[in-house]
Amino acid sequence: MMSLQNDGVTVVAEDSTPIAGDPAALRRRLREQGMLLFRGLLPEARPAELRARFAAVLRRHDWLADATPDSATDGDGGGLRPAANRRDGSPRWWRMYEDLQSVELMHELAHAPQLVRLMTAILGKPLLNHTRRQVSLMHPGFWIPPHQEHTYVQGTPDVLTAWVPFTAFPADGGTLRVLRERAVPGVRPLTVHDSGGVEAVVEPGEGDWWRAPDLGPGDVVVMHALATRAVDENVSPFLRGAVEYRYQSSREPVCLASLRPHHYPRVPGWEVLAAGWNDRRWLRVPLRVRQVDFLLPERQESWHELLPRPVSRLVDVEPGRT
Repeated sequence: MMSLQNDGVTVVAEDSTPIAGDPAALRRRLREQGMLLFRGLLPEARPAELRARFAAVLRRHDWLADATPDSATDGDGGGLRPAANRRDGSPRWWRMYEDLQSVELMHELAHAPQLVRLMTAILGKPLLNHTRRQVSLMHPGFWIPPHQEHTYVQGTPDVLTAWVPFTAFPADGGTLRVLRERAVPGVRPLTVHDSGGVEAVVEPGEGDWWRAPDLGPGDVVVMHALATRAVDENVSPFLRGAVEYRYQSSREPVCLASLRPHHYPRVPGWEVLAAGWNDRRWLRVPLRVRQVDFLLPERQESWHELLPRPVSRLVDVEPGRT
């Protein structure tokens, strides 16, 4: 099980719903906390419908136990009971994930008016809605170690991620955490474990962990790309899930990978994934976006040395650190 002990404390994240219409207050809280939590920002029916669409894909690929209910309100609080011995990375997993990426509603939901208004309030116009959208599936026993999205997204440091659960995330189902810091330390060094896992280095006493407990369909957590985030181990017997949408100003640089499908080219391009959709406007991007190269080191431990020092207009970056 992942440990987040760093001599700090863990505090429950503050609900930012009351200030959702105040751009200055949103930017101020984001600068102070690195994250924003919104209860019921989206109509619950939309992520619940997405859960049903995803469940159909998972069931078609034999990824769910037969007893998994069809309704998000049936007994398990919106969790999905996975079939035994189903894990990421297998050939069967890639075929299943391709079909998840083909679900049009997942891409449509990234354009929900509530999300677009919120991101525009923080980032300003014109807005770039990344078309690389991620489905995070949390199996029982799975956790996500501390990391910064900027390392893997790059482009402008001022990318915001909307973490949108389509199942419940109760206390035992994997709690999302974000490190609260007075200033982010730039790009953190990475540690590669013998198991192959990678995590960002967080020194003792660097900050406190904000905790976003008991999330469910309709709730949204917004996080800055330089914020350090993690998800606790899912000790429930259910599969938990969220989609991750990313936004930035279209005046700032973006990597081409952020405009392609998640896990491309292991997952096919849009001409395959979007075949049969009712509308492809979910994939549109503003004209004349400035694309930059994605920087990949020879060794992951040296990634922080390869990436340029980030300059942000949304969060404070510590002086004198890479």
